[in-house]
Amino acid sequence: MDEKAESEAIQPGPILKFFHALFFYSGDMLLLLGRTVVEIPGGLLTGKRRLLRQLVEVGVNSFLLVAMISIFTGMVGALRTGYELTGFNLQEAIGTIVGLSMVTEMGPVITAVLIVGRVGSAMAAELGTMAVNEEIDALRAMGINPLRFLVVPRLLAALIMQPILTIYGTLIGIWGGALIAATYLRVPTTIYYSRLYTAVTVSHVRHGMIKSLVFAAILATVCCYMGMNTKGGAEGVGKATTRAVVISLTLVLIANYFITRYLGVE
Repeated sequence: MDEKAESEAIQPGPILKFFHALFFYSGDMLLLLGRTVVEIPGGLLTGKRRLLRQLVEVGVNSFLLVAMISIFTGMVGALRTGYELTGFNLQEAIGTIVGLSMVTEMGPVITAVLIVGRVGSAMAAELGTMAVNEEIDALRAMGINPLRFLVVPRLLAALIMQPILTIYGTLIGIWGGALIAATYLRVPTTIYYSRLYTAVTVSHVRHGMIKSLVFAAILATVCCYMGMNTKGGAEGVGKATTRAVVISLTLVLIANYFITRYLGVE
C-alpha cells in the first residue's frame, strides 16, 4: 500500500501534463517544419504537379470565400467606426481607420482564419486518412519520402497563396469600406482614398505580409503534423482534424499578438 501511495503521489498533475504535451508537440512541429524546409529543393524538382494542385486548392478555390468575408468585414468596420466618428464630426477619418485595420490586422487574420477552416482542416483530414490506412507507411516502404511527397507541396502552396489571398482580401475589404463611407456616411470616395493613401505606408504593408507568411507556416505545419500522426481509425481522423483547427487558430492569434507587439509599425 505504501509503494502504491508513493507512486500515486509522484504522478504528474494536469498542469504538468499540459505543459509536457505543449513542449512535446511544439518541439515535434518545429522539427517537422525544419525537415520539410530541407526537403523543399527536392520537392520542387519532383513534385511540380502536386504543388500546382495544392496552389489551386489553397488559393484559387478560396478566392470567392475570401472576397465574400472580406467585403463584409470592411463594410462592418466602416459602418461601426463611422457611426462613432460622426458624433465627433470626424467621419472623414474613416479611410485611415479602415485602411490601417485591414492592412495590418483584419486582412491577415481573417484570411488566415478562413484558410485554416477551409484548407487546413482538409489537409489534416486527408493526411489523417492516409495515416490510418497505412498509406504513409507504404510510401516509406517504397522509398518515397513522405515529407517531400506530402508536406512540401502543402507548405509551399500555403506560403505562396496566403500573402496573395491576404492582399486580395485586404483590397476587397477596403473597397467595401469605401462603399459604406460613400453611401451611408456621405464621405466622398476621393477623401476616403486620400486619407487611406496618406496613412498606409510601405511599413504597414510589410507588417501585414510578415503576418501572412507566419500564419501560412503555422497552419501548414500544424495541420500536416496532426494529420500524419493520426491514430484510431475514422474517430481518430475526426479528433485530429479538430485538434489541427483549434491549435492552428490559437497559434495564429498568439503569433498575431507578438508580431504586433514587437514588429508593429509605430
